[in-house]
Amino acid sequence: MTSDGAGPVRLNEPVRPGRPPVREPFPLGHLRATVSRGYRPGTTWSTPVRYVLDGRPEPRGAREAADALRPAPATGTAVALVAPTYVGRGTLAEQEERLDALLERVVEAADAHPDVGVLLFVGMQWRDAAEEKEALRRLAALVRRAAARAPGVRACGLSLRGPGKPRTLNAAFAVARTLGCAGVGWLDDDVTLEPGCLAHLVRAFVTDGCRGAVGATKVPHTAAYATSRALARAKAVAAPATCYPHGCCVLVATDVVAGGMPDRYVSDDGYVCFRLLDPGLPDPLRYLRLVPEARCHYVVAGPAGETRRRIRRLLLNHLIDLADWPLPVARYYFRHVLFGGMWPLTGFDRARGVRHGAAVAAIKWLYFCWFCGVGAELYVRGLLRRPLREVRWAPYSAVRNPSPAFEESR
Repeated sequence: MTSDGAGPVRLNEPVRPGRPPVREPFPLGHLRATVSRGYRPGTTWSTPVRYVLDGRPEPRGAREAADALRPAPATGTAVALVAPTYVGRGTLAEQEERLDALLERVVEAADAHPDVGVLLFVGMQWRDAAEEKEALRRLAALVRRAAARAPGVRACGLSLRGPGKPRTLNAAFAVARTLGCAGVGWLDDDVTLEPGCLAHLVRAFVTDGCRGAVGATKVPHTAAYATSRALARAKAVAAPATCYPHGCCVLVATDVVAGGMPDRYVSDDGYVCFRLLDPGLPDPLRYLRLVPEARCHYVVAGPAGETRRRIRRLLLNHLIDLADWPLPVARYYFRHVLFGGMWPLTGFDRARGVRHGAAVAAIKWLYFCWFCGVGAELYVRGLLRRPLREVRWAPYSAVRNPSPAFEESR
């Protein structure tokens, strides 16, 4: 029984890409269908996976991996946590340091909820044969380390070709689904979790009947770049699209991601958001909740060129989602999440006074102009039937992330 006694959560399905949606005004339907046709991914998230277990034979598929991870006797509720990374992210010693910090939070969650089984998947992506060999070596070391430091947590390594975070997530989803896990969470390797973060997430998820998605509250830090400071100030004023769980630290009901993320979608948190957003509810974000007590720290932006590419990637993701999903969902996201406060196109934000509302509107209009520029590119590509084939990965290579030894007083 869930906390509010309601039935299953309604899950949205995307409209068939590139087809005019039914029962929409022609100009809007044409615009959305054409923008949708402007993107046709030339890659797939489906890729061979090698599973690494501590001292056990390598499973030959998701089902064998699930059988090897299944406890005896089986526990009741279980959640799987996924830690995606890649060989080029740093040295093995640096990845061991990040894993140690994560294991502390995972053990806290397991100890706080002894009736909830916890599994940990460590994903390691690679680009070529040499990196594949290194990925397997590192995963063996990391899985052994997890077994030694968190013996109550079952751990499994995932080695697969990258890039593309959804590839790692989909590999973990397949095993977690076979195991019957109630939820799947994932945590980026460029955030620092405060003590108790995962324990609070698991508590909120279980208390609400293991439905929807819960996410950590993000705490920003600036890097030594003008773009980082400027973007941090703009986000502090306008808070663009930050009112729902983000993929850096999130826990999601398994049914939301059953079958994996489709190849078309690069943004994991965008996919979850559009699956769960329900404009028919009094609170459309009812099943997309941030947990105030669960906090994670991250660095805002980086060098100017990388930040520009990152923002373009975000805008492409927004445009693809707004073009693909049912109109009521897309309309709510546009008006109240992405561009809320962009008066007069959307409502005026009076929560902190007229001056602040004007600043919000100005920042949102600047962002909207960039949004329209990228949208025009997709529209023209859709008209000419020359679609974009890839939304490129855009990491911040030169940013030092918050240390695993982060102190709250800093």
